[in-house]
Amino acid sequence: MKSLLSVIGLVLIFFLCSINMLSAQKADTKKVLNIYYTHSTNRCAGCKAIETQTKATLEKEFEKEVSDGKIVFHEVNIDLKENKAFVEKYEVWGSSLFMINSATSKNTDLTKEGFAKARSKPEEFRALLAKTIRENL
Repeated sequence: MKSLLSVIGLVLIFFLCSINMLSAQKADTKKVLNIYYTHSTNRCAGCKAIETQTKATLEKEFEKEVSDGKIVFHEVNIDLKENKAFVEKYEVWGSSLFMINSATSKNTDLTKEGFAKARSKPEEFRALLAKTIRENL
């Protein structure tokens, strides 16, 4: 009888440990949308508009997701030595705006749209950016 209870206890412990391990693995693969705005030290009005409109969109439309860590905004000066590895990894050579979903590794580039609309049609750019962020969350 004692050996049967010992076996049942061991099976129960193994089962509970397996559940805890699966929960830990799910927590480690937390889905995060990283939004990268890259620029050189000297920036034009269009570059600055992309940054301004992106930050405004995140503050207005995605405040909860940003505070929860589901969206992380990164501003990267590509001229700084400490960003050399980033520049090489993503092959960045100038101002750009792109987002990468950490769970799927999907990379969405909005650089062209940013330069076309952030300065001259900011409402359209913010709407497009918000739509794209929602699609990538």
